[in-house]
Amino acid sequence: MVKEIRHFLQAMLFDWRMRRAVRKAKNDASEYRKKFLVIVHGGRPVCVSSQGIKQLIRRGRFRKGVTYDMILKKAIFIAYPPQIVNRKSS
Repeated sequence: MVKEIRHFLQAMLFDWRMRRAVRKAKNDASEYRKKFLVIVHGGRPVCVSSQGIKQLIRRGRFRKGVTYDMILKKAIFIAYPPQIVNRKSS
């Protein structure tokens, strides 16, 4: 019984963190005009920009052989910046 309750609480906490990370990714993508990913890093959902992911790979934060494309495939959520509409003034 205690295991089930503990597992349930951990799942609730993970979902809360995931929703918070997705909301942060959407806001940051629209504010900074960059692509943001929500990935699970260290057992927690984390919001990181595309450029940040590439820097983490170069610094060796992931195991050897991990590429940007592999992380992109396993991302929980991808937030793209909104399109800019070019209006010609006439």
